[in-house]
Amino acid sequence: MSGSPSIGIGLIGCGTVGGGVAALLRDEADLYAGRLGQPVAIRRVLTRSGKACSDDRGPLFDTSQVTRDFDAFLATPDMPIVVEVAGGIDPVGGYVERAIKAGKHVVTANKSLLAARGPALFALARKHNVSIAFEASCAGGIPIITALQFGLMANRCEGLFAILNGTCNFILTQMTQLGESYTDALKEAQRLGYAEADPTLDVSGADAAQKLAILASLAFGVRVSGDAVACHGIDQLQLEDIRFGAELGYDVKLLAISERWPGEVGLSCNVMPCFISRKELLGQVHGAYNALVVRGHAVGQTMFYGRGAGRFPTASAVVSDILNVASGGYPIAFSHMHLTSDQAPHAQVIALDDLWSRFYIRIGALDIPGVMAKVTTILGHHGISLSAVLQHETNAGQVVPVVITTHEARLGDLIKALGEVEALDVIHGKPVWLRIVDLPDD
Repeated sequence: MSGSPSIGIGLIGCGTVGGGVAALLRDEADLYAGRLGQPVAIRRVLTRSGKACSDDRGPLFDTSQVTRDFDAFLATPDMPIVVEVAGGIDPVGGYVERAIKAGKHVVTANKSLLAARGPALFALARKHNVSIAFEASCAGGIPIITALQFGLMANRCEGLFAILNGTCNFILTQMTQLGESYTDALKEAQRLGYAEADPTLDVSGADAAQKLAILASLAFGVRVSGDAVACHGIDQLQLEDIRFGAELGYDVKLLAISERWPGEVGLSCNVMPCFISRKELLGQVHGAYNALVVRGHAVGQTMFYGRGAGRFPTASAVVSDILNVASGGYPIAFSHMHLTSDQAPHAQVIALDDLWSRFYIRIGALDIPGVMAKVTTILGHHGISLSAVLQHETNAGQVVPVVITTHEARLGDLIKALGEVEALDVIHGKPVWLRIVDLPDD
């Protein structure tokens, strides 16, 4: 096989993931050549510095292959595949567009770019008879894109429930299992390299929202933009609520959820911290891991679990895409099947106020007679019925936390009700609410 011509690729970016891709292609060259029938070779590398990258085994490619000039990069001969792992929207989006127009297949790990411009880029690729592969964009090494596009093709998706941000899941694990404050858990995540110096994209839920937009588009055959996903982060979570949730048998996760309820045309898409039963497998995902539960009408509930980020887990997905594109199989599917959002109608996304769910509520109430009657009257007026009430013993007349769980209710009604509850003179502070997620039974 050594005499077979190699398939050339161009690499945009050689940071954590790009270095992992280059290392896998170097270290596993014989394995990949055996599976593909011919070798894969990096022809050119575009980096901001123009310098070659190396690891503990030495250079990942020759210095002569590296450039800072995109025109020189694109003009490299015998380079049918461009791999983009630099991230961001600009100038990378322009590079991807030009590569497509030049007739290059694109492999990308860029969820920000796809959430913002995915349909336009997919349509452009189709116009120029090339493909875009993006397995690494949403869940690191977990092959969820392949599962949604191919493995679950026989199903109508009914729900997608996912932990898509390892940084947040690590922070929440520290808070739930070790009792650390949010601030201390974030500092530990930064020390270990799970969180950036500016963690806003992760802890705000925006990162998970971008990923959910891509996944929901594939799962439900619609076009969902990143800004259509309602998003609440974890930075306002309090240990008090985590402890009460634990007493009720729940763990807290930042969940990215997209679901279509029976009889509804619209799609619910949101990211928020939620309580989920510790008996659920999704509730047992800890540390920097990701997991996704996909429910299909025929298959029922399926679950995917693994590392959602990191040098080699993400590089694994990128290299798998390279091999699938190089084999010719993926480009045929891309051109002949309606797999991507450019060929789908715009989603009718349900407003967050119209979300139906069970909820957890915590209020600070004076421990005097009649308080709960006032609270339950307000909740009942808005159609919210109680499932359980939890209050620890205390001295009469003190302000005590009262925890309520509800039956299914509309979120907009709950928020209105809590506004009225907050205005009561026997209530101190702002009421807290969290969604309780009950995964459907098979």
